[in-house]
Amino acid sequence: MPERGGKRKDDKRAPAGAHPATRPGGVKRPSPGGRFEAGAARAGGGGRPRAEGARGGKPPAKSDARPAGGKSGGPKMVPGPAGSALRVVLQRGKSKPFWVGHPWLFSGAIEKVEGPVGETGGPCTVEDERGNPLGWGYYNPIGQIAVRIYWHRRTTDLPFEVPAFGALLRERIAAAVRLRQGIGFPSADTNVYRVINAEGDLLPGLIVDRLGDVLSVQLNARAMVANRADVLAALAETIGVSNFVVAVTETASKLEGLEAGQQLVGAPNFVNAPEGRQPTLVRERGLTYTVDLHALQKTGFYADQRENRQRFAATTPGRTVLDGYCHLGGFGLAAARAGARHVTQIDTSEPVIALARANAIANGLAGKTEALVEDVVVYLKEAQAAGRTWERVVIDPPKFAQSRAHLDDALQKYARLNALAIGAVAPGGLLLSCSCSRHVSEEDFGRMLTDAGHRLRRPVQILEQWGQPADHPSLSVAPEGRYLKAWLIAVG
Repeated sequence: MPERGGKRKDDKRAPAGAHPATRPGGVKRPSPGGRFEAGAARAGGGGRPRAEGARGGKPPAKSDARPAGGKSGGPKMVPGPAGSALRVVLQRGKSKPFWVGHPWLFSGAIEKVEGPVGETGGPCTVEDERGNPLGWGYYNPIGQIAVRIYWHRRTTDLPFEVPAFGALLRERIAAAVRLRQGIGFPSADTNVYRVINAEGDLLPGLIVDRLGDVLSVQLNARAMVANRADVLAALAETIGVSNFVVAVTETASKLEGLEAGQQLVGAPNFVNAPEGRQPTLVRERGLTYTVDLHALQKTGFYADQRENRQRFAATTPGRTVLDGYCHLGGFGLAAARAGARHVTQIDTSEPVIALARANAIANGLAGKTEALVEDVVVYLKEAQAAGRTWERVVIDPPKFAQSRAHLDDALQKYARLNALAIGAVAPGGLLLSCSCSRHVSEEDFGRMLTDAGHRLRRPVQILEQWGQPADHPSLSVAPEGRYLKAWLIAVG
C-alpha cells in the first residue's frame, strides 16, 4: 500500500553509497533470491504509523555516544551499528511513534538510507533526524513496509545495545508461549490457537498457529525468512512440536517481493505422506475438526473467531441458523451443539464443504445441519426471491479490503452483502456481521451497516461489538493490529 504521508523525497546531499528512500510503487521488484525451500514470507499489510496516536512526550534531543558492552545475565548484546550494514535516517518530526515502540516504518517517513541496499535490503539501524539511534530493524526496499523494527531503544538514557537477533527470537517466542499458557492454551478442550501474533507479540512478520500436533507458520518479512531455521528451532524447543507447514501467500509475495509457496517441514512420515493422507485433527471448545494441511486458508483455521462462535451459539437454541462463508463449519457446528433447530452452511469451495460435512458427522451433528456448495451472494438473492428467512444469520466473508486503495470498493461490497443478509433475517431475528479487513475501521463498519439497513429501509440496532480473542494480542501503540470486527445486530 502506498504511504499516505506524501511523495518520496530524494536527498541530493546524501554521501556516496546513500540510497534515497523509495516507495514500493516506484521500484521494479527483483526475482526472489533463491527457491522457496530457503524460506517464505507474507506481508503484514499497510496503514501508516500515526504520530498523534503515540504518547510519551518529545523524543530525546541529545546525541548518542553508542557505548559498547552490555549487562550480564541476558542474551549477548552487540552494538547495533556493528551488526547493521544499513543506516535509515528519518525525516524531521517523524520519529515520535518509533521512540514509543511502533513496529512499522513506511518510506514516507524516511529521509535517506545509507549503505549497500542492493535488491533485498538488510539489517539496519534507525536514527532520528538528530542522529540518535532509536531502534534496530530490517529494511526492505520494495516492501509495503519499508522497515520492521524489532528492537526499540525507547530513550537515549539507555545505551544503544541490540540483542543478537537469534537470542531475541528465542526470548520473544518463549514469552509468547508463556502468555498463551497463562490464558489457558492449550487446554483439554482446545488445541487450536494462535501462538505468535506478529507485532502483537513483538515479532513483526511472524504468525504461528497451533493446529493440534502441527504448527502453521507464516514468515511475513525478510528478517524472518533470513532467520527461518532459528524460528523453527525455537518453536520446536519451546512448544515440543516438530512438524510445520511453512507458507507464503500470493498476496504476500506481491507485497514483499518473495516467492509464494507452501512447504511441509518435519519428520519424514509427515513430510512424505501422500497428499490427502495428512488430515490433522484439532479441538476447539470440545468440538473436533479435520484440517487439510495441503489446502490451508490463511493459517488453516480461523481461531480468531473462537470466542465469537461461542457467544453467537448462545443465541441460537431452538432457532434456525444460516452460516455464510462457513469454512470448516465453526459457527454452524457450535450453534448446532448449543441447540439450534437447524443449521444451513454455505461456502463456494467443494473441498471445504466436504470437510464441513465430515466435521458435522464426527461431532454427531449431521442430523441438524446441511452444508451446501453455493456462492453466498447468489444464495442470499435466491432466498430473498423465495421469501426464505432464518432466525439467526452469520456472515464471515474473506478480506475485501487488501489495502486502503481498495477501501471504498470494499465498503460497497460489504454493504451489498449485508443488505442481503439483513433481508434474510426473520422478524425478531439477529445477524452477526463480520469483517477481517483491518483497513475497515469500526467507524467505517458502522456506517456500512447503516447503509445496508437503509437500502432495505430498516434501522440497525447494534447489540454487541466483538473482536479478536486474547491469543491475538495487539500493541497499544499500533491500533492497526485490531483488525477483527464481529457485530451482533438486530434489524427493525
